[in-house]
This record gives sequence, C-alpha cells and structure tokens, in this order.
Amino acid sequence: MLNGPKFVEVSDLVRVFPTPEGPVRALDGLSFDVRRGEFLSVVGPSGCGKSTLAMLIAGLLRPTSGVIPVDGRAVDRPQTDLGIVFQNAVLLAWRTALDNVLLQLEMRGLDPRSYRDRAWELLRSVGLEGFERRLPHELSGGMRQRVAICRALIHDPPLLLMDEPFGALDALTRDQMTLDIQGICARGGKTVLFITHSITEAVFLSDRVIVMTPRPGRIDSVVEVELPRPRRLAVRELPAFAGYVRGIRDRFMAQGVLRDIEEAPAP
Repeated sequence: MLNGPKFVEVSDLVRVFPTPEGPVRALDGLSFDVRRGEFLSVVGPSGCGKSTLAMLIAGLLRPTSGVIPVDGRAVDRPQTDLGIVFQNAVLLAWRTALDNVLLQLEMRGLDPRSYRDRAWELLRSVGLEGFERRLPHELSGGMRQRVAICRALIHDPPLLLMDEPFGALDALTRDQMTLDIQGICARGGKTVLFITHSITEAVFLSDRVIVMTPRPGRIDSVVEVELPRPRRLAVRELPAFAGYVRGIRDRFMAQGVLRDIEEAPAP
C-alpha cells in the first residue's frame, strides 16, 4: 500500500434514492481513503452502488449523509479538477478524434490551441497516431474509448474516475486498454478510482481492491495487491496473482453473489 498523503477521504457515506415503492439505500456507511498516486479499484455485483460512489466523489450527486473531502476540501458541488471516463465513450459524431479531445477545454473556457500539442501526444500514447482526424464512426470501439480517456486527461487532472471503462470491449482490446491505462497513470502520477466488475482487471491494475457487498453497498473487505510494477500480462499466470483473484472470488462466494456448480449426487 502507498504511504503517501490522503487525497480522497470517504467518511460514513450514505446515499438513499427515493422511489415510488419507497426509499432505496444504495450505499450504507462507506469509509475509506485513497492515497495520492494510488490506483484503487472497487469491485462488486451489479446494483451495489459502485457507479453511485463515483458520481458522489465527482460531485454529480449529493450524499444523503457523510462527507467526501478531496485534497482536503469537502465535495459540495461538481468537481472540475478531475477526469471521468464512463463505459460509453460519448463522442460527438461530427467532431474528429482530436477535436473530441479538445472539446473539454472549450467547455472549461480554456483555449484549445494551447493544448493542441498535448492532445496529439496523448492520442499517440494510446496508439492512435494517424487517426487524429478520423470521425467516431471511422474508429473501433476500443479506439473511441481511447479518445474518451485522452479527453479525460487533456487538462492533466490529479484525480481520474473510471466507471467500467472497458465493459463494452472485447477481451483482446480490454487487455491492451489495461496496459495503456497502467502506463498512462504511472507516467502521470495519477490518483485513480477504478470501478469494475472484473476481478482480474482489478487485481492487475490496483494497489488495493475494495470488495463491495450487494445492495445496500458496504465494504466487505480491502485487499492489498503486492505485485511488482510495471505489470505485464504474464503476471496473471503467477500463483500470487491467482491467489488474489481466488481470495476476492471467495468473498463473493461467501456473500452468495457467486455459487459454484453443485456436485451431482452419487448413483
């Protein structure tokens, strides 16, 4: 685990959503810290409040109770000094890859011309050299998601929130994107909160993994991943890696989220 200063502090976080059938408690008493420069993943079943957590940290939702200081300041409005990547790239169809990256600067009232070289470099760093002038429909799903990641990083935010960013991608593209994110975040010293359903993805990328319970979302356990960096795909074949994956999977088995195949009765 990193020993740097606390960057994100989540304290007794509760979020309740009103519905016609009555209140639904999405998150129930979450408390954890994210250290500066740490890659922290949150893994859990659908509906456990993972995406809600990301929206709360971003200031796009307000907590029912609890506080979330980021860099020492309580989140009470939409945050600007961060980058967000969602499962869908959400690119503007009439803008090129480069112009989609620069869009965030326009929305922030910044001069895109001052960031043009950085945008080109980011696109090259994720393997999109030669595709800068292509429109979204000319790009594969993985390419579009790379553009979305570059857009989230163009203003060099210290905090990156990623909500199932690889969920819609095929297995090979996910592998490459996982390597790309590891490299980008390590080079930039980013603090990352990564939301995923994939145990393998979480272990590969993270310094720590938070294991969530089914709704209402609580913290079941926190796993420290002590594997050397940089991590190559071959690390997934190591016994230590398999041990981390098995340990997290066992927690979901204990929760009843996963059920193994029952043995057939003896004849």
